[in-house]
Amino acid sequence: MTTTPSSDRAEAVALARFALISKLQELLRRPMPLRLALETVAAASKVSSDPAEGIGPVALRTLEDWWYAYQHGGFAALRPKTRSDRGVPRTLTPEQEQFILTQVRIHPAIPIKVLHRLWRQQDPKLPALSAIYRALQRHDLGHRSRRNLLRQSVSGPTKAFEAPVVNDLWMADFSPGPFLHLPGHKKAVPTHLCVLLDDHSRVVVHAAYYFQANTRCFHQSFKEALRRRGLPRKLYTDQGGPFTNDHTRLICANLGIRLLHAKPYHAWSKGKIERFFGTLQRDFEVSLRLPDQVPASLEELNAKLADWIAGVYHPRHHEGIAMSPHERFTRGSAHLRLLDPHQNLDRLFYAQKTRVVRKDGTVRLESRLYEVDLALRGLEVRLCFDPWTFARVEVDYRGQSFGLARLVDRHLNSRLPRKGNDHETSH
Repeated sequence: MTTTPSSDRAEAVALARFALISKLQELLRRPMPLRLALETVAAASKVSSDPAEGIGPVALRTLEDWWYAYQHGGFAALRPKTRSDRGVPRTLTPEQEQFILTQVRIHPAIPIKVLHRLWRQQDPKLPALSAIYRALQRHDLGHRSRRNLLRQSVSGPTKAFEAPVVNDLWMADFSPGPFLHLPGHKKAVPTHLCVLLDDHSRVVVHAAYYFQANTRCFHQSFKEALRRRGLPRKLYTDQGGPFTNDHTRLICANLGIRLLHAKPYHAWSKGKIERFFGTLQRDFEVSLRLPDQVPASLEELNAKLADWIAGVYHPRHHEGIAMSPHERFTRGSAHLRLLDPHQNLDRLFYAQKTRVVRKDGTVRLESRLYEVDLALRGLEVRLCFDPWTFARVEVDYRGQSFGLARLVDRHLNSRLPRKGNDHETSH
């Protein structure tokens, strides 16, 4: 391979690439989505990176790179580039190879790119990254082998597991969702999918897309899952903020649910929910690219998701359990722990704060000023409230309810008669 493409060869390669770019431009003017246009041109076209080499199909990712290169740099950007490792050794010495193999076996969790950057600081003559990868492949230390080394180095069981009955263990996680083109937004808006999955039956106890992946969205999904499928004995999540904060822990404690968290670098322990995300992306989310399936709102997207789960995923045969998720969940329904019908589920998701009542009978909560019973002045009370709406703030003192706190109306208070100086105002 030459280090610098000749002028004639570079021109021929650039022209061949530009021919494909022209086809893309023609499809986009119809109009056609860029992704679909890239797939169409890549599937039907063949080109060579070197006139001396044979003709072969163009990879979708390669064609996409050429498209964006042309958008930023024009025709000149389609010319083949010179090698970035010109003048750099391309083979490892025996000493270098032995050092690298030892370091990779000791640190299987650290990416090779990171290690290579550190190694180059110690040995500037170290070959390019591609030579490192070739050496690792020769010694059976590719990506999969390094991952197996990592699993062997961590504590705890690494074998496949399954909860013995339905609702014994739920898994919860967020995953990036599709982008929505909403009215009034110049750019596409990203969505986030929150899923709770029953480990034994693989039933999706609840799933919904949101515009954020935060505690409020997780609590909304968790609450709906409890209403529809009953109480789990354990809830298994990663170390994300929505799953580890005090509010979530308090909810689980009040419901008698054991909250468990996966350890860092233990992604394999959430394999079932990760596989579900993959199934959903390859089936449901791919179908959203069709012109008549594009959702126009978050509500429509969630309606389509609910139809797919109920009509496609739940009734479909699952190889891991040798039956459909719906059938397995139904068979184990005798083990369900149902919610107490007299229990106020919404209130269980309330947050709690303690406050000392001021002399004027008010308390401050999240930058808001509330009035409470004047008999509580100077006492420490407990406030129970919905942290997302603040529509209802309950006041409790030593187990006795003192009704609801009222948001202070400063304008109304300014018109009430004052004791003492009529001109005195309260802030």
